[in-house]
Amino acid sequence: MHSMTLKRAFVAIAVVLGLGLSGCSTTKHETTSQPAKPAPVTKPATPAPAPQTAAPTLAPKPTSNSVYFAYDRSDIDSAATTVLDGYVNWLKDHGGVSVTVEGNCDERGSREYNLALGQARADRVKDYLVSHGVAASRIDTVSFGEERPACTESGETCWAQNRRADIVAR
Repeated sequence: MHSMTLKRAFVAIAVVLGLGLSGCSTTKHETTSQPAKPAPVTKPATPAPAPQTAAPTLAPKPTSNSVYFAYDRSDIDSAATTVLDGYVNWLKDHGGVSVTVEGNCDERGSREYNLALGQARADRVKDYLVSHGVAASRIDTVSFGEERPACTESGETCWAQNRRADIVAR
């Protein structure tokens, strides 16, 4: 019985070795394919430049910062609207800028009257700017009455220069 077990073991080992060796054939097989080419060297991808957009055109600061008024008046005329429209556009483009509107008068009238008239002029300018989209919080007003004349001579030509509201950026 022992010999029978040995025979079976011997046959089993022979079968296992035969199968194992048949998988490791030493015969060279010819291939018809080309030898493998090395992978092409690729450069790291560089991001495409961002499309150039034109810089937004900002409104220039108006050349005049003064709005002029008729004698004893505080209403905005067409000449004033030209200056104020320029400031509206400039202030909209420069959101971080605030202004002070300084109301002024000529030397005629009492000090108290001129302070009140100067304040009315500054307030009318502020009202115009606010009504055209500028935040009221960006605009302060002050009246200097007759205390800060642009011209110190007496006469209509000089007085006309003093009846004004100046817009001062801060």
